Amino acid sequence: MVNRKDYNPSFAVVYLDNQTLTFLESHFEISLVKSFVKKLHSVFPNLKIHINVSNSILSKFDGDKITESFVFYQQVSSEIEFIKQIGALLPESIFKDPEWDEVCFLYFTGISPLLNPTLTEKIWNRHKNFFCQYSYSENLPPGLIPTVITREFLSSLPDQLTTDIHSFFLKNINQYDVDIFFQSPDLRQLRLDFRFNSIRSKVLIKGLLEITEEIPYENLQNILKENPELYRSSPSYLEWEIYKGCELSCIFCPREFVDKSNDGSFVPLTSVQNLIKQLEEKQHSPITISLSGNGEPLLHPEFSLVVKEILKLTSLKELIIETALYKHVDVLVSLIGELEPSSKEKLCIIANVSTLKEDKYQTLYGKKGLTQVLEAVETLSKILPPNSLYVQMIKMKEVEEEIDSYFTYFEKKGINVILQKYNRFAVKLPERRVSDLTPIHREFCWHLTRDLYLSVTGEVSICKQNQTEIIGNLFTESFESIWKRGLPFFHHSFKGEHDKIPAPCLNCDEWYTFNA
Repeated sequence: MVNRKDYNPSFAVVYLDNQTLTFLESHFEISLVKSFVKKLHSVFPNLKIHINVSNSILSKFDGDKITESFVFYQQVSSEIEFIKQIGALLPESIFKDPEWDEVCFLYFTGISPLLNPTLTEKIWNRHKNFFCQYSYSENLPPGLIPTVITREFLSSLPDQLTTDIHSFFLKNINQYDVDIFFQSPDLRQLRLDFRFNSIRSKVLIKGLLEITEEIPYENLQNILKENPELYRSSPSYLEWEIYKGCELSCIFCPREFVDKSNDGSFVPLTSVQNLIKQLEEKQHSPITISLSGNGEPLLHPEFSLVVKEILKLTSLKELIIETALYKHVDVLVSLIGELEPSSKEKLCIIANVSTLKEDKYQTLYGKKGLTQVLEAVETLSKILPPNSLYVQMIKMKEVEEEIDSYFTYFEKKGINVILQKYNRFAVKLPERRVSDLTPIHREFCWHLTRDLYLSVTGEVSICKQNQTEIIGNLFTESFESIWKRGLPFFHHSFKGEHDKIPAPCLNCDEWYTFNA
């Protein structure tokens, strides 16, 4: 009699999305592929791996013996098409039970050099024991274990999907026999990704592999704390004050307490060009740049040229312009009209308008002008892609009763809404919060991990909450050296030593905000 648990997955499948394919074309390393195959085969010897690739990536295997482990597919248009194609190759059931089909495969959404053999074997055994149709983990970082997908699940998928397969599964989870694999510790707050699909993941993966070939999962966080440069490899968000000054007097703005002696100053175009050149050479991970800080960016006398210069940055993920839209809107409209569609897609305008009542607008912003601001929003909505325009309401006591009507008003116009948390800047501004998000237990700070705050003079402060503690000047020092200078502060934060950081960490409630 055949044991119903005596079987293995039919094969493994690796799906590479377009973004990953583009990345691998210029950053492919065969050694990381070999690491993945070696660990997979330590659990399932000689298991074939079906993978979609481009011509360029296929050529990088260059006849290496590792190619024997793969079956390559080219010109794959979508994940669902690829999976359906693979599903047709699944063999007949061994047990031929009319109520249960054991045939399945291991599924990866990326090459996974840090695959954990112990946990992979563990999820596989659970999958068999519970006769599941779909087995996955919610808390383990991507790239540590596979998802196990059965033919039964595959047969339930529609021919066309507007989402990825896992998102479809989550929306319909009650229809399936599922095993959600949990392994302590829960590291979701670290937002780790061990798939070989970005510069950040490459630095992390290679750094960990240099320490040891296999890291017990329970030791992973401690190893990262001992090697913080692997985790904090590069910034992903640069908040840049290109103009210092504003004609409004907003009650929720840090200008209420900052030094205004250099109001009216702005970043020269040559300084913008020099910094973008430096970022082009040193910043290889995607970065979001936000033109905001303690001033209104539209007041910059060469605003259009500044924006065009920043949009040349190869690693730019998104350019955010945070503006109150009370002046020089015509300059912004004209600029947008001159941009190529690809540049418009990278542009994001956030209009700061926290009320729809004229009298309250005057109270909050210090002057009248709501009607003109709303007209400007309307104009922008007609010339920008849908995901390139947002209106932002600061969630504070003064406007709490307006939230529902605010959302309704803009949603009817098809304009995206951001409900922004009120920032007291570590008790420097009066209490106006509707809800207190001060953490009970303070984990590490995301802003020390990923952000840079750059003033109009080029000074980089330790964080937005403490703009007087300067760690360098990007106009006179190298980008690389300043980023490294912030590492000790992050290291203290990672270890929970918040009192050792020259920032108001223990009075800050910005721990749950995440920029990019």
